[in-house]
Amino acid sequence: MKIGEVMIKDVVSADYKTPVIEVCKIMGERRIGSVLITKGEKPYGIFTERDLLSKVLLEGNLDDEVGKYTSTPLITVSPDYSVKESARIMTDMRIKRLVIIEGDEVRGIFTAANLAEVCARSPLKF
Repeated sequence: MKIGEVMIKDVVSADYKTPVIEVCKIMGERRIGSVLITKGEKPYGIFTERDLLSKVLLEGNLDDEVGKYTSTPLITVSPDYSVKESARIMTDMRIKRLVIIEGDEVRGIFTAANLAEVCARSPLKF
């Protein structure tokens, strides 16, 4: 199964100069655990719940620019990667999200929750 078949296509993004508090409001309203951060309209990094807890709340300020706390570099794969390959990358890199890029375009995001859903619906062959 290809990751492009199961990825989340509606990727929420914000500019790296956006205040952390605004990004947190977006995450709360949309009930999502991460926001893609852009710089000059290009993917720059990802801001996650973990970044909020381990960086902002420990050493930062909710009024700071989100780019200051964003996880970079952005770990990406193309939509033709298999779910198994993607899961291996997530495990090796110790991350919970992969951004799916095709050419220069963001196509989606694949999360650990998506992986669990795929496994529950159709167990992977190892």
